[in-house]
Amino acid sequence: MKSYFQIVTGLVLTCVLTGNLLAENTTDSLAQMRAQLQQMQQKLNAQETQIAQLQQANGQNWLNEQRAAEVKSLVKEVLADADTRASLLESGMTAGHNGKFFLASEDGSFLLTFGGHFQFRHIWNSQDNSADEDDAGFQFRRMKVKFNGHIGSPKLTYGITLIGSGTSGSVSAEGPYMGYNFGNGWDVKFGLVKIPFLRQELISSSKQMAVDRGLVTEFFTMDYSEMVELNYKGDNIRASFSINDGVDEEFSTIGQDYVEVALSARVDLKLAGDWKQWSDTSAWSGEDTAVFLGAAVHYQTGDAANTDPEGKNVADYLAWTIDGSLETNGLGLFIAYMGGNIDYDAAGAADQTMQGLLVEAGYMIIPDKLEPFVRWEYLDYDSATLNELQAFTVGMNWYINKHNAKLTTDLIWVYDGDVMANAFGNDAGSSNLGMTGAGSSANNDDIFVLRSQFQLLF
Repeated sequence: MKSYFQIVTGLVLTCVLTGNLLAENTTDSLAQMRAQLQQMQQKLNAQETQIAQLQQANGQNWLNEQRAAEVKSLVKEVLADADTRASLLESGMTAGHNGKFFLASEDGSFLLTFGGHFQFRHIWNSQDNSADEDDAGFQFRRMKVKFNGHIGSPKLTYGITLIGSGTSGSVSAEGPYMGYNFGNGWDVKFGLVKIPFLRQELISSSKQMAVDRGLVTEFFTMDYSEMVELNYKGDNIRASFSINDGVDEEFSTIGQDYVEVALSARVDLKLAGDWKQWSDTSAWSGEDTAVFLGAAVHYQTGDAANTDPEGKNVADYLAWTIDGSLETNGLGLFIAYMGGNIDYDAAGAADQTMQGLLVEAGYMIIPDKLEPFVRWEYLDYDSATLNELQAFTVGMNWYINKHNAKLTTDLIWVYDGDVMANAFGNDAGSSNLGMTGAGSSANNDDIFVLRSQFQLLF
């Protein structure tokens, strides 16, 4: 019994002592935790105070930096998304501008280039003893969009131009063609192509020195014809030979052609410079001296079985031209001689041999900006009833961005002779050049045409 009591008493004492120790330890731990919490609260209060001071000091700059970082992150996400979308294209595509806008397949087997130009002008015309002695107005001379490229291979080429009428605004096709590049400088074109004859006609209307081509050029021009044309382009020589439907025979109908056969050939020689300089006659800064010589011939025989409204089927036509140009130190000079012989089929009709001469010169008095120019023209109709034409043109170009954006003003003075049409060409008195009714009949009075034009080439 005594032993049992001693055991119980020992257990009780042990619990009491243990409880006291636990209580003391718990009290110490709680005190320590309270102290740590107070320290943490003090640190948090200090950090909040520092943040508030920083925001107050930096103000909007701190927010702008944060926004800039957010924008940069957003741009990176957009670019990454664009790259992802581009990679989803089946074969890939490239696009851009390298002088012309273009779309192309990633491997270069397909290509589409496109561009064009607009020409808006004001014209004042004065001619004594005409029905309307003074006439003035605005004209949208040209509205063109051009498409070129190749399909499946750079060897298979194509092109077409859409033009807007300056009188009605209607859109039509001009110069559709297909072609094949054989390599080594040889290629062939077939379609509606300009006859390889006059150089000023072959130079784009967007890269003329004056507002438009010359009166003599308009008289002898052959314009477009359906044809097959073989071309050769070498380092110093270029040549073209075509079998075509005849002068200005666009979209003809089989059985209605007024020509039995028509052949044209042109050769150009580069004596100095670069072939790119052939495409205009202005001398730009940074270019080397360029010298070109050219010659061309055209022959066609009439088809008396078909009737043409202009009567061209009653004669054979032979035409020729020789031209040359020089570009050096801001001076651009161009000279062209051209001629044509009409061999009439009608009994008693006299043959007619016409001749024309054009001289044009411009000088950059402010390089690539201001270019005054002059042009003199002569035309002999070989006619007992028509007087020889002589005309003088003076003007200037203000280049905003070379031919891409320019303002041109010139004054044509027809001081002698008659302004007439060629049965195997166009009308030298065409309204396209700013003349009004001059080509419909002979006229010995002075004619003045003041033209101002703004051009945009893209």
